[in-house]
Amino acid sequence: MVFHSSSLLVIVTTALFFLRGQCKPLNVQTRGICATEEPEPSFLNAVQRVHTNEVKNQGSPARDGPIEIDTWFHIVSSSAARDQVTDDMVDAQLAILQTAYQDAQISYQLQGVTRNVNDVWARNDDELGMKKALRKGTYSTLNVYFQTDLHATPSQVTRILSSKTHQHQQSPQKQQRSSSNSPSPSTSKKTDLAVSVLGFCTLPDPNINATSPQSAYIKDGCNILAAAMSGGSLDQYNRGGTVIHEIGHWNGLLHTFQGETCDPNDPGDYISDTPQQSSPTSGCPASRDSCPDLPGADPIHDFMDYSSDVCYESFTAGQNQRMRSMWGSMREGK
Repeated sequence: MVFHSSSLLVIVTTALFFLRGQCKPLNVQTRGICATEEPEPSFLNAVQRVHTNEVKNQGSPARDGPIEIDTWFHIVSSSAARDQVTDDMVDAQLAILQTAYQDAQISYQLQGVTRNVNDVWARNDDELGMKKALRKGTYSTLNVYFQTDLHATPSQVTRILSSKTHQHQQSPQKQQRSSSNSPSPSTSKKTDLAVSVLGFCTLPDPNINATSPQSAYIKDGCNILAAAMSGGSLDQYNRGGTVIHEIGHWNGLLHTFQGETCDPNDPGDYISDTPQQSSPTSGCPASRDSCPDLPGADPIHDFMDYSSDVCYESFTAGQNQRMRSMWGSMREGK
């Protein structure tokens, strides 16, 4: 295990200060895309059932006890970036992750860290082959792949280019983010988009059960651009917030702007205490309200929005309850 108990207090204290720095207005800068797939109807049906049960049991004692999730970190580097991810970055990222989920009583029990140098895997050009070789544990085990050159797959490119989120981010104020794999001005739109992907995770699959073979969930887990780790090189997104956000998806949360509409009849993210939000946040504005005719301002400090890392602060009580409910119904014991 890479996490050293002797430095626990220092790392956690530093993590709190580093992630929850003073939030102030920043120049708007296009946020890298979360490439998590849109939820399938079967997932939304499962979420609706969980939501209904939460409402029905409101006021009753929630699932007792902490949730401890076996976790593996896989560092996948290109030859040119083999030294990019240090042990200190791994330790800091884990500490920030633990802090972010402590109110939900969810912790991540790091079982090990693997390191591989493979140019193809680092770009995610052979995701299936990589995960067949590296994945550990059962369906309830979280596997996180930190890839130094993570790019979107062709299907992700097509989906993101046509999404409202991408169209929202194409503003006159758009600035090209600097990173170790930034393209030249002549690079195609497809490559430019691929560079902007910070990560993605799989949502829980209601079709998986305790007897499902590993082949049925081999791609389960999270893919993260290594430069977006705590201590990474990606300005505004190197305080560990991307991992917190993406693992929120793995735990069953949707974006706070899910549906991207102010229609009060739209279920949005199916969480009662996140205000309706019609578009994602960029950077860290002083405040924002994309649905001014509906109650509540945009939750710009919520981990499931698109704010920059310095803006991220917490999950809501409803999101914490949802993650616990989803764990119990869709991952625990599988």
